Amino acid sequence: MSVFDAALQLKPGKEEGQWTGQTHPGFQNMIGPYGGWSAAILAKAILEQTEDDLELVSLTVDFLSAIPDGAVVIEVQCDRAGKGTSFWSARLLSHQTQAVCCKASAVVARRKDTLEWTEPSMPDVEAPENLERVNLPVAWAQTLDLRMAKNMPFQGMDTTWSAAWARLDDTAGLDALRLIALSDSPAPRVFMRVTEPQMISTVSLTLYLHACAEDFARASDGWVLAEAEGARGTRGFFDQHARLWSREGVLLATSQQTVWYRTPA
Repeated sequence: MSVFDAALQLKPGKEEGQWTGQTHPGFQNMIGPYGGWSAAILAKAILEQTEDDLELVSLTVDFLSAIPDGAVVIEVQCDRAGKGTSFWSARLLSHQTQAVCCKASAVVARRKDTLEWTEPSMPDVEAPENLERVNLPVAWAQTLDLRMAKNMPFQGMDTTWSAAWARLDDTAGLDALRLIALSDSPAPRVFMRVTEPQMISTVSLTLYLHACAEDFARASDGWVLAEAEGARGTRGFFDQHARLWSREGVLLATSQQTVWYRTPA
């Protein structure tokens, strides 16, 4: 079992719609777990209760507080179920404190073949094999293989745009839950403007999943190019937008975040 699969293990709880799990040392951040892990385990709990042919279309996670190490409880409920689309919500509580640490809302659907288009184009960057792995002093960065393709953090640049390859350190390829975990891999955009680490905290993350089963199958090596930028940072909050591309140039997902920061003017 890979570290990622071990970190997402869930067991049914005592009540209907309840699941239990554990934080994992391989996905620790500076304070509490890596946000991609939190989003992925909430998504997994939701998908455990949906029909097998329903796919995740969107996921929004609000991060209320850091999750203490140890056992967690996830409570899932269906808010509305239609013929092909259903709406779900979930809360993650610390077993230790009983506090709600993060919550999620998700849309799942039975998707059909329709007219397709992709507006943006994938950036032209070096292949991940030609780039050096980035080593960051946090546990989750040892579990994810990160390689900067365009623009490094902490260079004090006048742009927040960057592109980086990312994949999980396992041989399982790519699927919806791994894509969710990788969606939080881009550095906070304020890090592109400054020359040293700053205090930040993601408040909310929304992910739109575009990939189908065939897209995941073709991305069997697990690499995703995360292209990210921020439109504006002001008065304590900035936005962060990302596009997640396969090696073949297929747009797999898009995401947006609201992030708190306190870097002085």
